[in-house]
Amino acid sequence: MNHLFRIVLSILLAAVVASCGSQSSSEIPTGDVDIGAARDLIAQEKDVIVLDVRTPAEFALGHIEGALNINIAGADFTEKVSKLDRDKSYIVHCAANTENGRAARSVDIMSGLGFNNLLSMEGGFMAWEKADHPVVKIAP
Repeated sequence: MNHLFRIVLSILLAAVVASCGSQSSSEIPTGDVDIGAARDLIAQEKDVIVLDVRTPAEFALGHIEGALNINIAGADFTEKVSKLDRDKSYIVHCAANTENGRAARSVDIMSGLGFNNLLSMEGGFMAWEKADHPVVKIAP
């Protein structure tokens, strides 16, 4: 994995842990990355995989170029993600990335499967689109 990504991930996780002093020890912080940092990582790091966990219909309406679409609502989600390379780094997102949303559930499942290099993109695809970052649309 690229050294720069490890540094960014370490800084983000350290900041999350430091800001969670009032949490109980059973709560595990997740790594979040803002839209700008996600865009930079996607542009600079060839080993970063954008994992879009929305439905195929949502994905077709617009997605980040090169994103991999595995629908969290699909019965085969766990089977499909378990086949992914655990040594790769993933930026996971859904439509809005709410606290208990699809991306958060996906990160939980992937963590349980042994994935360690997971970031959740703050604001999800809606924030990406609102920031006027490039979007790919599949014609109907």
